[in-house]
Amino acid sequence: AVVSTQSTGNTKGYAEPIRILFQLAGVEFVDTRLNPETPEFSAALRRSPGGCLPCLVIDGKKVVCQSLAITRYIASFTGFKGETAEETMRVDMIVETMYDLITRYDEVVKETDPVIKDKKKREAYESYFPLFLSRLELMLAQEPKGPFILGNKMSWGDVVMMSFFELKQTVQFGRKDLLVNFPRLTEQYQAVRKHPVVAEWLNTRPITLK
Repeated sequence: AVVSTQSTGNTKGYAEPIRILFQLAGVEFVDTRLNPETPEFSAALRRSPGGCLPCLVIDGKKVVCQSLAITRYIASFTGFKGETAEETMRVDMIVETMYDLITRYDEVVKETDPVIKDKKKREAYESYFPLFLSRLELMLAQEPKGPFILGNKMSWGDVVMMSFFELKQTVQFGRKDLLVNFPRLTEQYQAVRKHPVVAEWLNTRPITLK
């Protein structure tokens, strides 16, 4: 099958975990980054069942949207998923908690007034980010073996979390101390980035705008 991803502009965003998982799986794919100002982008949105990107296009016909659905799909045939119902539930629990944080932070991302945006960003960093990170830290600590969600086995959830924290530290907050008070989250973040395939991707991937 010919597989391609379609994403918004030259960005990491929700598409980056999908790209990393394809690298881990050794699956060749076409990484299509669409400029939002082009007709191709508008056409991709029309083809998307949910009217959103990123999308996965299989053999130029079947189009699937929603980044979590796509990452779970890739994990299902690459070994980066839970082996039992309990493991699957644990990965979902932690990732969905992180997505609660992402949803909360959307108000900052969508804010157009730079002064208000800056204020909301500071409030996020000082208030609800530490709260959510504390919850995620405790969840990871339930698995004593570490460093991943499932102990010594990396899952798609670890990849999603690393991508999210990378984006927050390097682009949206611009500070590297986001995880400094959370040793398990720090350990997880570094372990994912040190995986040989992930490390190679991080060193050779296209330079992104954000």
